[in-house]
Amino acid sequence: MVAKYNPISIYSLLTLFSSCSIKHASSFSMMSMSSGPPSDLSGKVVAQRFVYRLSPTKSSVTCPNNYSIEERQYFTVGEDRSLEPFGDKCFIIRDNPEKYYKNNEVEPPPETLKKNGQPRVYTRIGPSLYKMDNVAEVDEDDEENGEYALGSSVWDSSHAMVLYCLANPEFIKGRGLEVGSGIGIGGLLSCIAAGLAQGETEYLPSKSYQSIEDIANTPVVDESGDSDDGSSSGGLPGFEKSYAPVPNNLAKVLLTDSHDTLLSKCFSNVQKSSFPPPKVEIKSLDWNSRIPNEMKCQYDFIIGCDCAYYFPLVAPLARTVAYTLQISPYDKVDNEQRVGGQFVHIGPEHRESIQDLRRKLSRGYRMNTRTQSLVLERFDLVPLFLDSMNDVEDQLKEEVMGEKAGFVEYQNIETSYFTSLVGYHHEDYDGFNGEYFFPADTGRENNYGGDGTELDYGYGTAPYK
Repeated sequence: MVAKYNPISIYSLLTLFSSCSIKHASSFSMMSMSSGPPSDLSGKVVAQRFVYRLSPTKSSVTCPNNYSIEERQYFTVGEDRSLEPFGDKCFIIRDNPEKYYKNNEVEPPPETLKKNGQPRVYTRIGPSLYKMDNVAEVDEDDEENGEYALGSSVWDSSHAMVLYCLANPEFIKGRGLEVGSGIGIGGLLSCIAAGLAQGETEYLPSKSYQSIEDIANTPVVDESGDSDDGSSSGGLPGFEKSYAPVPNNLAKVLLTDSHDTLLSKCFSNVQKSSFPPPKVEIKSLDWNSRIPNEMKCQYDFIIGCDCAYYFPLVAPLARTVAYTLQISPYDKVDNEQRVGGQFVHIGPEHRESIQDLRRKLSRGYRMNTRTQSLVLERFDLVPLFLDSMNDVEDQLKEEVMGEKAGFVEYQNIETSYFTSLVGYHHEDYDGFNGEYFFPADTGRENNYGGDGTELDYGYGTAPYK
């Protein structure tokens, strides 16, 4: 989990201030800690920055275009050098630096030493493709005895899910459902990430999807045909600007949670993300309640970010997924199973309840399942100084187009391990026979193996497929 406002991280920033040398800022008074903080910090804006990416060598699933996600938190500096949060978190999806700089022969910065004698280390980031400002999270004062602790802020599992969707954008299509949405960032950014990846012409035809360039240059049009360059914007308040780049073949994604406070924050984030209004819906969903008939067997994809947080959540979550996911019938023409709806869950590798969820889906609902390892790298970039928030857009451009050509210094790198669980229905499930087909509902769950096959006569003994 990424902490909201962490005094320890602020203390570390202040420690860095005192240990760095003072140098001049750039043309618009932007500088990073690699150059040292300005002598007069009062009134400055400091950006705490983290860049996330999937390890290209350690993950079973790797991002083919080496995308990354940057998380920022801005702070203002008082006269006594105290730091106060300025606004809420910002998320930036960045392009593949290797592709962007393929004709750029700029060498990495020369090796230099910090005051503590340690060498400076750099990574390279690509240009900003999408930026979401002021993400709405649940304030600590609003939480009641930890009631909203699950889903009240942005967890690292959400970063991993977004990067997973950048690597596998093809499964974000049709009707989608996010279970345990919380404040909605995982679901929103995952769909936007898939739209960005599908807009790439290197491995998918761009004419079938919205690219970031197309969206930036296309006026918003509502159902009546009025564009946003006229008198009517055709959107709800908060949607006046160009829409976020989601896949054209995304019909609608339903963001769900059981807490009204979280759903309220989710609604705010839908507005702030500029997600196309016709393609998103928010609804309360309690996994322990009966599945509404209108939701049964309806969704082409279901995603969840660390939803199997502890064991009591496993059974109701598995049941909700099994009854809402689209069928995957056997195709008699092609003589093979046609995979329909897919469920993707991502959570920390150490979370034992993820394996419990897999067993429940396989044995209790006879679903085909597989798991893969994801290795998430987090680069803690050196803090960035700005004269004001008006310099942010210039900084984003200068960082990748200026003399440093995307090379940024980082203080530390942390590695986290995650598990992606993917499941889809057995070919014999027709969407109507669940109460008779699912062993969890017939009381015969122990008769099935991990591959969903009955254990009689020696079959189904394999733990998993």
